[in-house]
Amino acid sequence: MDLLTLNSVIQIVLLSIVFLLSIWFHEYAHAYVSSILGDPTPKIQWRLTPNPIKHIDPIWFLMIFLIHFGWWKPVQVNPSYYKNPLKDELLVSLAWPFSNFLMAFVGAFMFVALVKFWQSNYLIKQFFQLFIIINIALWIFNLLPIYPLDGYRMVKFLKPSWAYYMEQHTLMFTIVMLLIVFLPGNPIWTIIMDIITPIRSLFMFIAQSLIF
Repeated sequence: MDLLTLNSVIQIVLLSIVFLLSIWFHEYAHAYVSSILGDPTPKIQWRLTPNPIKHIDPIWFLMIFLIHFGWWKPVQVNPSYYKNPLKDELLVSLAWPFSNFLMAFVGAFMFVALVKFWQSNYLIKQFFQLFIIINIALWIFNLLPIYPLDGYRMVKFLKPSWAYYMEQHTLMFTIVMLLIVFLPGNPIWTIIMDIITPIRSLFMFIAQSLIF
């Protein structure tokens, strides 16, 4: 195995670990918030667990190794159990992007701390760099107001008629979402990538300010 191939394998392994951790916390946060708001569905379906395997879609996890992109097994919720269904469903949807926001910041803090207090090796630095970037990307991507992303639930709270239209055309909007993910060079990913850099720099600056 040459050096180039070895580096590619290492990148994919690191990417799979980052996706596993990010998706686990993302879905667990969703299940936890829905449960404390009175919905027993996540617990009944064995999703109220810190076990990351329960939150992974095997096929999409395999896709990480094939196309370097993965997806997750969505947590199902039942808003009819909520005291205020519309408001509480929004809170549940906000738990998803907030979890990735939190993980990105923790990743920046860990990266700065490891560099300062423990001369971490290249692989560890690379892992946390990926961890920060992917969680910021997931945070921004999930805020897009497109079914079935988290932003759609915000639309449901702010503009129910638009959300209802998306619910009536789920296939069309799912295809739109997949095109955004897989269509190379599309403007949405260009915008997301442009946003990632300043947010990452801000997190690193805050982490450095807290540690140094």
